[in-house]
Amino acid sequence: MFTYKFVGLDPADATTPYYYGSLPAKPEVGHILVYDDTKNRYEVIGIDGEGLVGDGPTNQRELAFADIGAGKPVPTLLLRKLAAIALVPSAKEQKPSGRSWDADEVKKYSQENRKTRLSASAEEKKEK
Repeated sequence: MFTYKFVGLDPADATTPYYYGSLPAKPEVGHILVYDDTKNRYEVIGIDGEGLVGDGPTNQRELAFADIGAGKPVPTLLLRKLAAIALVPSAKEQKPSGRSWDADEVKKYSQENRKTRLSASAEEKKEK
């Protein structure tokens, strides 16, 4: 899986501006992303950076924390919504998997993760 931040999605496909998605094949400019639930289609019009390769959900979370939590730049796909017309599927189409994140969710997870790290660190000190 190749994971990126998606920019340009319709609110029906991304409830926040922080949508991180994964694709089964490396995207190229001109590829089409198809959302089955909404029937929306998007063309990849730009790619900033190299996407993360590997487990999609793990990499989506990693990008969310880097982007929202740390304010770091992340690999991004720039998308343009296509008109809703019936077209024959092409080899350039991909079905992404992903989700929207919000700052409160990232903050909550970060706080829980910090508690876990601190308690693990305390356990290690006790063992020594």
